[in-house]
Amino acid sequence: MKQISVSDVLASANAAMVGPDLDVTGALASLVVGATAALSVKAAAVLVDVDGRLEVLTATSHRALDLELHQAQTHEGPCLETMSAGVEVHEVGAAAIVGRWPRVGPQIVGSGYLSVQAMPLTWHGATFGGLNLFREEATGFQHQLADCRALADAVTLLLVSARLTHDELGVGLRAALEERATVELAKGALAHAWQLDMPAAFDALTSLAEQEQLSLGVAARLVMERARERHLGARDVAP
Repeated sequence: MKQISVSDVLASANAAMVGPDLDVTGALASLVVGATAALSVKAAAVLVDVDGRLEVLTATSHRALDLELHQAQTHEGPCLETMSAGVEVHEVGAAAIVGRWPRVGPQIVGSGYLSVQAMPLTWHGATFGGLNLFREEATGFQHQLADCRALADAVTLLLVSARLTHDELGVGLRAALEERATVELAKGALAHAWQLDMPAAFDALTSLAEQEQLSLGVAARLVMERARERHLGARDVAP
């Protein structure tokens, strides 16, 4: 992806929030992908607390998704720490990452990441999630903290704007989680139909969205419609 600015990413998120038909899954996916380009990081993901359960709302790759799920399962890692303390968390270097998070750290380093930055997602003083950023180089985020904070706040505002009829953040979170579940089902359908592993299925889904100029959520629903109609074959799920 070509280099873009944080301002570009925020402008796109703002446009999605005020648009007539907000696809929260697609908007979140675009936001975190944009964040990776603007901040020169390899991967990003969003972990949230939904009714006491830790859930991944979006991730830029299957590898990043696995890392977030591992943090949720072990209750350890940068995202868990930022959610617990309500402050930004960072670490640089393999030894420091493993030393700080002995259960999750080895998986982070083993995935090729040598720098991590987690930003809390907060609403009216309450922390409900975290934005996790992964960099392959052992380079910190000291000079980009304001940009990281702005992007994390954009994630929060996007979720708030996704509320349905109740004045509660949980409504938007549950709606986003339902959309993400459709994305996961679509990945599974593609993996089964095209004999792909899950990382390749995720790439196929994102490629479909890009080629057809669809949001990730709409592309996932399209895949599932085709799968139910038994038309998911020959690597052609376009309308």
